[in-house]
Amino acid sequence: MKLSKMIFLSKRKHRNKTTNNANKNTAAKSSSSTTTTTMTASPKDLGYTFPDEWEARAGTMMIFPSQYHYRKGNELAGIRKEICDIANSIAIHEKIHMFCTKKDRTICQQLLFRNNNNNTSNHNNITIHTGGFHIDWARDNAPLLLRSKCGNKLIAADFRCNGWGKKYWGWRWDKNTRSNIANIMGWSSFPSRLVLEGGSVEIANGVAITTEQCVLHKNRTNWSKDKVENELKRMLGLDKVIWLPSGLVPDPHTDGHVDGLVKWIRHDTVMLHTINDEDASWDPDNYAICQHAKRILLSHNLTVVELPLADDMSRVNFYIGGGGQLVYVPIGGDPEHDEPVLEILRQHFTTVVPILATHLNKAGGGIHCVTQQIPAVGVDSTKQQH
Repeated sequence: MKLSKMIFLSKRKHRNKTTNNANKNTAAKSSSSTTTTTMTASPKDLGYTFPDEWEARAGTMMIFPSQYHYRKGNELAGIRKEICDIANSIAIHEKIHMFCTKKDRTICQQLLFRNNNNNTSNHNNITIHTGGFHIDWARDNAPLLLRSKCGNKLIAADFRCNGWGKKYWGWRWDKNTRSNIANIMGWSSFPSRLVLEGGSVEIANGVAITTEQCVLHKNRTNWSKDKVENELKRMLGLDKVIWLPSGLVPDPHTDGHVDGLVKWIRHDTVMLHTINDEDASWDPDNYAICQHAKRILLSHNLTVVELPLADDMSRVNFYIGGGGQLVYVPIGGDPEHDEPVLEILRQHFTTVVPILATHLNKAGGGIHCVTQQIPAVGVDSTKQQH
């Protein structure tokens, strides 16, 4: 079957106080000022590391979609509903911190706590924070959190955000989103001059996978490869960076985010989207990209689990739950394409939670794109294998 154009890779990424027992909301004023650490030592120098996605968590950050950069009507309404469905599903197991604009607070509350939803989540696990938060891709725009060696403190890596290469006219509104969220949550921020979106790096056990196409793009920081790699290591506590040439194509908006192509699932294992040999003639470019990525990953002694890419949805853009036995997977509602992926995931995770994400997919993302983990504190900093 001919693969349709990769809508996932065309990210159009822009777009009183009430309290009761079932709804715990916290209003917090977002500030353009930043709370940063002035010391010259890097997070790595100070013993901080980036915890694996599947380690124990204190919660998940999400951002409610504002009307900016989205057409009104079905597109915005559909995306909002799906993000709230994702939040409610995750809230069954952990806390959700939802950030939204003051203007959108009421509709955010209504969608999260609507009486007719089919989720059985604990609404007390959801906290709403209000401020100047417009861009809803929390993976890219929320803080990347590191944990101290003793396991009792989190700090935020405050990389620069520039709207995926200054492609979106409103990007300046959200350039301080990371530091604003860190201020609200009480995390110290370590600033970096490097432009980096969270979806452009996949990290586990001190090893990052990224793409040259994105992180070295001239519309980001335009640094040399060695300089970028050194900054990633010092800011994220990394030991190693695995470079892939590119993400899937076409990708005129994110310039090759890696989380649409490959995800860590264990310290020695990744899941990689691939195209079957019989379909190679229909999409030779992506077939070649996937095969090249597979060869590179295998050369680093990793086990590669192949996940079929059969339509325009990146189902590898999943989010692993704390503890590593649970995974939230974006699906398109077509069993012919969803079930082969879900069956493979069931071989590696105890619980697989499929969530319809067609509107998010059309807007350019998936579940991983709209979530960012908050690692637990007070735990052994030794990485937790699942």
